[in-house]
Amino acid sequence: ETELEQTLKEAEELQQELQEIDQDLKKDEEKLTWEEKEKIENALEKFEELQQRMDDMSDKLQEMQNDLQQNDLLSEETLEKYMELQKLMDELTSEEMKKAMEKLRDTLEQLNRDMTQEQLQNMKLDEERFKKSIERTLNLLKRIQIEQKIDELLKRTEELIAEQEKLKEQTEQSDPSNQNEKNELAQKQKDITDKLEKLEEQMKNLDEKMSEMEDMPKEELEQAMDDYEKQKNEELSEEASQNIQQNKKQNAMQQQQQISQNMNKLNQQMQEMKNSMMMQNQMQTFTDMMKILDNMLELSKMQEDLKNETQNSEPNSSAFNDNAEQQEMLKNNLSNLMKQMEELSQKTFAISPEMGKALGDANKQMQQSIQSLQNRNGSFAAITQGEAMMHLNQAASMMKGSMEAMMQGGGQGGMMSMMQQLQQLSSQQMNLNGLTQMLQQMQQGQLSPQQQGELQRLAQQQGLIQKSLAELNEEAKISGESKKLPADLDNILKEMQEVLTNMKTERLDDKLVQKQEQILSKLLDAQRSINERDFEKKRKSNTGENFVRQSPSDINLSSDDGKEKLKDELNKAVQEGYAKDYEKLILKYYEAIQKENTRK
Repeated sequence: ETELEQTLKEAEELQQELQEIDQDLKKDEEKLTWEEKEKIENALEKFEELQQRMDDMSDKLQEMQNDLQQNDLLSEETLEKYMELQKLMDELTSEEMKKAMEKLRDTLEQLNRDMTQEQLQNMKLDEERFKKSIERTLNLLKRIQIEQKIDELLKRTEELIAEQEKLKEQTEQSDPSNQNEKNELAQKQKDITDKLEKLEEQMKNLDEKMSEMEDMPKEELEQAMDDYEKQKNEELSEEASQNIQQNKKQNAMQQQQQISQNMNKLNQQMQEMKNSMMMQNQMQTFTDMMKILDNMLELSKMQEDLKNETQNSEPNSSAFNDNAEQQEMLKNNLSNLMKQMEELSQKTFAISPEMGKALGDANKQMQQSIQSLQNRNGSFAAITQGEAMMHLNQAASMMKGSMEAMMQGGGQGGMMSMMQQLQQLSSQQMNLNGLTQMLQQMQQGQLSPQQQGELQRLAQQQGLIQKSLAELNEEAKISGESKKLPADLDNILKEMQEVLTNMKTERLDDKLVQKQEQILSKLLDAQRSINERDFEKKRKSNTGENFVRQSPSDINLSSDDGKEKLKDELNKAVQEGYAKDYEKLILKYYEAIQKENTRK
C-alpha cells in the first residue's frame, strides 16, 4: 500500500512535468531544442520506471494472495476481489501504450516540433489514465484489505474458540497430582493469552484502516472493541493459567468457558458487521449505478434530439449557434457524469475501464461536434453527434450488463441452505418495508388510484415472501431439520398474513408499517438462532457444564441510524423517477442482493 501511495505521488509529479513540457513546446520555434528533447526523454524514462514498478507490485500482490489463500485466511468473496485487483493491475501497462512511447522516441530523434507536440498529447492522456488507475487500485486495495482483516479476525476467533474448548476438556480430565501435566496445560493457557492480546491488536489495526475510508461500519467495530475490553479476556486467561497451577480446576474451567463465550460473541459481531458492510456497499453501489445509468440514457436521448435538429437545419440557419451552445451544455453534463462514475469506480470493480473509455469517446465526439457546429458544418456535426450517442448507449449497455451480473452473482446451483434462504427473505422484507414506508409518506389522505395500484403490487410481493417462508418451513419439517428453525416461525407467517390482509384492503397506516418492521426483526433473529444452534452442534458436550449464551437484543430498525440511512438510499432510487424497466431492475436487485454464500 505504501509503495502504491509513493508511485501515485510520483505519477502526479510526472503529470506536472509533462504539463510544463507541453507549455514549452508551444513556443513559436521550428525545431526542438536539445534541452527540450532531454526533458521529454527523462519524462519517458520516469514513466517506464513507474510502469515497471507497478508490474513488480502486481507480482508481489500475487504472492501475498497465494500466501493468504494457503493459510485459509480469505473468504471466497475477498479472494475474488483480490483476483479482480490483480487483473486491474495487469492492465495498467498495455502494449498499445508501450508502442506509443516508442513512436515518441523515434519522433524525438527527428527534432520535429509539431509531431512531438502531437504525440506528447497522447502521452499525457496515457499518463493521466495510468495515474487514475493507480489511484483506483490504491482505494480498492484499501477496501479489500479491510475485508481481509475482518476475514482474519473471523478465522482467529474460530481457532481460539476451538483451542479454548479443547483445553477446557483437557483441564477437566487432568490429574491434579501430575505437576508436569499442570505445567503443560498452564503454558497452553498462556499461549491463548498471547493470542488474545494479538487479537486485540488486530482489531485496533482494523479500526485504523476503517478510519481512512468512508462508508465503513466504524460504530459496529467500536462497539465490538468496547465489549472486548470490558470482558478482560487476557486477565481471565492469565487467572485460568494460575488456577490450573494451583489445582483450582473448577475456577479455571469457568474462566475458560467464559473466554469461549466471549470469543463466540466477538465472532458473531464480526460476521454480522461483515454481512452488513457487504450488503450496504452492494446496495449503495447498485443505486449509484442506477442513477448514472439513468443519466446516461437521458443524455443519450437529448443528444439524439439535438442530432435530429442539426440534420434538419438549413446551411444558413441561425440555429447553429444555439445548437453549439446546447452541445456544450451536453458535454458539460457528460463531464459531470464521468466524474460521478470515476468516484464510484474507487469503491467497486463493477465499473469497468471499457465503460470509462466509451464515455471518453463520447466526449471526444461531442467536442468535434461543437467545432463542426461553430464552422457551420451541419452534416459532419450530425455524424459526430450520432457517434457520441452511440458511445453513450454502449456505456449504458455495459452498465446495465454489470448491474445484471451483480444480481446473478450469488446464484448457486442446488438448494440454498436454510440460513441463505432466510437471509434472502430478510433482504426482500427489508426492501419491501422501505417501499411501503415510501408509499405511506407520499399518501395524503385517501390513496390515489395510482397509489392504490402500487400498494396492491407491494401486497403481491408480501404474498410471495410469505409463500417462500411457508415453503421453507414445510421443507424443514419434511427433511427433519425443523429443529434448526425457531419455534415462532409460524407466528411470523401469521403476522405476514395480517399485513397482507391490510394491504389488500388498502389500510396503509403506522400499525401496518410497525408490523412489517417486527416481521423483519424476527426474520433476522431467526438467522442468529440458526447460527447459535449450528455452533452448539460443533461443540463437544461436557457433562454437568451449562453453556449460557447471551442472545443479541432485538433489532429495532426505527432507531438504528445505519439501517435507516441504508433504507433512505434505497427509497431514493425509486423516488427519483426511473423508467419502468429500470424500476423493475431495482426491485429485482433488492430481491437478489442476499444471494451470497455465508461463511461456514
